[in-house]
Amino acid sequence: MRVGVIDAANPPVLTLADGDEIVMQTWSHWGGRVRPGMDMEGLLALRAEAPMGPHSITGPIEVTGAAPGDVLQVEVLDLVPGEWGFNLALPSPLGRGVLADQFPAGSLRHLRLDRETLTTELLPGIPLPLAPFLGIMGVAPPDDGPHSSVPPGPFGGNLDLRDLVVGSSLFLPVFRLGAGFYAGDGHAAQGDGEVNQTAIETSMDRVHLRFVVHAAADVPDVPRLPWAETATHLVALGLDEDLDLAVRQAVEALVRQLTGRFSIGGDDAYALASLAADVEVTQAVNRVKGAHARLAWTSLGLTGAPTLTGRSRRIERSS
Repeated sequence: MRVGVIDAANPPVLTLADGDEIVMQTWSHWGGRVRPGMDMEGLLALRAEAPMGPHSITGPIEVTGAAPGDVLQVEVLDLVPGEWGFNLALPSPLGRGVLADQFPAGSLRHLRLDRETLTTELLPGIPLPLAPFLGIMGVAPPDDGPHSSVPPGPFGGNLDLRDLVVGSSLFLPVFRLGAGFYAGDGHAAQGDGEVNQTAIETSMDRVHLRFVVHAAADVPDVPRLPWAETATHLVALGLDEDLDLAVRQAVEALVRQLTGRFSIGGDDAYALASLAADVEVTQAVNRVKGAHARLAWTSLGLTGAPTLTGRSRRIERSS
């Protein structure tokens, strides 16, 4: 487990084959040291120890056979969050929330998570539903050297895409031999945008994933960007420091999916994106902003995601 740093030079902690499954754990921010009752002063002391980012990273995991140009599919089979989570808006001048200037003092809220009902309470007496997902899933980036865990990129990383719940798949372009997969930044609940800077940040007591490698020759027409597939939707992603450009990238990625994978003409694909897709802000707080274009499979005459295949073997692993 490393905090705040992603580096392609890190050796793998585990090697899997195409089709393998893994059960592992992830820790919450700063090595899981944010505890119920901790105040802002204590949290800022943790932050000072990890200048590149707060995220606790589990991995990297080598997937045998994955090579540059391939696409790694990560199927989310099960997620069990920890018993506690927190929501943080850092004080000025550290805050990156959309309204950071209006809330300069920042805030830190600890929330008990009911894992039976999948709810918590922010406002007394009003249940807030949980929808757990991993804020970070990614592969080794193409550039050498240590990278902050905060900004996402074509390699995935800190995407904060709330669609990545159980039953979904994330597709990641591979840039290095073995892919170098890693995960972390468990979220118990988050709205699109993650506007005050964080979600309900939590550990994951159980993360069950399956890995499938799609050869470059089988995916020649998809953009070199992450995308997601759920039971109901295709979700194309865009990433840029300029939100307008992230939106453009997401729409372009969706149109390329429609033309390349589904043989829809360009004009028709562009029109379908306008008529049937929802373009939304994934997150606006991670330096590199995210946008996504979400299109229902029914808009393509499908009842669900295209069938995917792969062998299956389970491996137990702790962080």
